[in-house]
Amino acid sequence: MNRILSRSYLFLCLLLFPIFSQETLPPYHWAYQYIDYLKVQGYFPDLPMNNRPFSREQLAMQLLKVNWERLNQNPVEKGMVEQLYHEFLPEMRELGKQKKGEWKDLLEEALSLLGFPELKEIRQPSLQLGVFSDMGLEDRGKEEKPQGRGEWHSRFVMNWKNRITLYNNFKVFNRAPENYIGKEYRGMFGYVEQGYIGWRSRWIQAKFGRDFLQIGPGRSGQLLMSDNSRPFDMYFLRVGNDVFNFRFWGIMLDRRSVRINEQRPPEFANRYLNGHRFSVNFRNRVFLGVSEVILYGGPGMGWEMGFMNPFTIYYMHNVNVEPGVSAGNVLLNLDWDAYIAPGVEFYGEFLLDDFQIDRQQPADLEPNELGLIAGVKWANPFRVKKTILSLEYIQVRNRTYNVLRNEWEKYLHRNEEIGYAFGNNLERIESNLSYWVSPGMNVQLFANLHRQGEGSVEGEFNTDYLNYTIEEGYDEPFPFGIVERQLQLGLSLFFKPHPLTHIRLETSWNDYSNYQHQTGVSHQEFIFRFSLWLQWNAFVEGGKWFKME
Repeated sequence: MNRILSRSYLFLCLLLFPIFSQETLPPYHWAYQYIDYLKVQGYFPDLPMNNRPFSREQLAMQLLKVNWERLNQNPVEKGMVEQLYHEFLPEMRELGKQKKGEWKDLLEEALSLLGFPELKEIRQPSLQLGVFSDMGLEDRGKEEKPQGRGEWHSRFVMNWKNRITLYNNFKVFNRAPENYIGKEYRGMFGYVEQGYIGWRSRWIQAKFGRDFLQIGPGRSGQLLMSDNSRPFDMYFLRVGNDVFNFRFWGIMLDRRSVRINEQRPPEFANRYLNGHRFSVNFRNRVFLGVSEVILYGGPGMGWEMGFMNPFTIYYMHNVNVEPGVSAGNVLLNLDWDAYIAPGVEFYGEFLLDDFQIDRQQPADLEPNELGLIAGVKWANPFRVKKTILSLEYIQVRNRTYNVLRNEWEKYLHRNEEIGYAFGNNLERIESNLSYWVSPGMNVQLFANLHRQGEGSVEGEFNTDYLNYTIEEGYDEPFPFGIVERQLQLGLSLFFKPHPLTHIRLETSWNDYSNYQHQTGVSHQEFIFRFSLWLQWNAFVEGGKWFKME
């Protein structure tokens, strides 16, 4: 018995190494704001913004390769990199331990330039622990009482030789959206936001469990796989390098209660989302990606091997399925991120959900279901240093993400859109002027115009086109229905006084017409938001605690 316990203890010690390298950085992490600015300014040239979210080790490598000669001429940008070094120092430290490669020399050079103390040799800890919390307050003026919210995350990671990683991020919070699927206990909610086992080598990465999956360079959101969606329970495999990248995945979505016909009681339908993606980097100037996904399932249905095959074409398999096999909803996506001139980025996505070619029957009059994001970022506009000017246009056509039949094929996960956060039947323009006062302070002015038609992904699939003949044709305005228009003007402040904390303040004025899709109804509101982020990292080994800076 003692021998078994000794072997088990030895096995755990081998697994529990101090590194977050394969940890996926959540899309809401403050570091993305820094990465986004530095990327447009010309740093991190080979970092693919259309293949987010990033791993901590991926960002650590970018920081070690940064151009110090240029940074020394830009105090604010050097200070921003220093803030990131505080966050990702554990990962860079582990890279510096590798016997092969230049990471050790790069790390020593960086620590010397930043004035950081030398990293002390520490015994291998048994367990890495971390906590971060986000607390906030929202006041909508006279419309509602101010509401406080809080989120608390605990995380731990176990790693073996930087090859196998076990990771968990457990989330507890006090406010849930109206469409939340989950239990409440004494006014609190909670779920495992990330929990997976991952393995990687130089060319291959495999993952099994729950994690974020995001596709596309859009900053306000993405069309195919967005940062709006809850993390997925999935298997995931990536093959490739910094130039060519192929990845595929299989996701089991939440089951939905559906009614096949009125004579039968509701049933629970299984739902699956398979996808594959190929992306390429052209000399760090143009990043292109092509993706295809299919959402399928049904009551009693399981995985379909034809869709699990990463090398098939889902559309071709879908139109040739055998009797008894559930066909699915196929979506195609093209994304690009191009750096057309120093300090100028042009990016976007084009989503194809359904496109009508034939014109033989009324069903063929169904309008095309498409999505588009087109954005541009301009660094140091009009020679104003430390500034980014951004403009993004978003259009998602009516019925996109929705289906006429087989309700389980709606593009939703736990009642949240897998694609763009505002759903479909919308047009949006976002503009933003961002200025970095100091490495720890950013001020933004923003103006957004949003036009939202009636209907939703969750709602019924509009079939007005069936009331027309082929000879009559069918055309509808966009957005469709009574269009709610929102104009938003605002100011936000980001302040990071310490590596382990930051504060966000945002105030905005919102003007609505046709409010809540009521013709002629106007509405104005003033919104104030306050958010405080706190974090703490440490590890324990041999009964002793060590704090990680």
